[in-house]
Amino acid sequence: MRVVGIAGSLLPGAHIRRLLEAVGRELPPPAEFEIWERLAEVPPLEDRAMPACVADLCQTLAGADGLLVAAPAHSVMPAQLGHALDWLASQHGGTALLGKPVAVVTACASPHESMWAQIQLRRALGAAGAAVQGADLATPPGTVPLDADGRIGDPMARERLQSVVAHLRSPSLARFLA
Repeated sequence: MRVVGIAGSLLPGAHIRRLLEAVGRELPPPAEFEIWERLAEVPPLEDRAMPACVADLCQTLAGADGLLVAAPAHSVMPAQLGHALDWLASQHGGTALLGKPVAVVTACASPHESMWAQIQLRRALGAAGAAVQGADLATPPGTVPLDADGRIGDPMARERLQSVVAHLRSPSLARFLA
């Protein structure tokens, strides 16, 4: 199984980025996990040829069995992440996410902010054809302790995150949508 992660924050040391890396470590072997690193390059959706970074995203997702999206402490979907999802939902995105299991993790200060961000993410991912049902986790920033190795230190937090990751092991729904 191959899972791609997208961190909605462009800051290299951001908590949500570290949380995404930690969640990726929770995938059971022989799963492979890769964070797509070109989010900062994605321009707003325009009626023009697909940029190389978007073509790379589509190709990366086409070869993946699931997607893990992590959004930072905002009550809305980060703009740069929105640009990427707009491209994926457009005719340029093709079927890169069609039926693909997607898990969403948000780290917002309040449950309401997480809910608002997740609603926007679910709509955008759904518009691109992703299967996002039952795969959300909202956690306040800094409440999931990471150990020195970048792993989730708290057993209860690890269990919560593993339940989100379990959705990614679900078989793709693409065969039902074709």
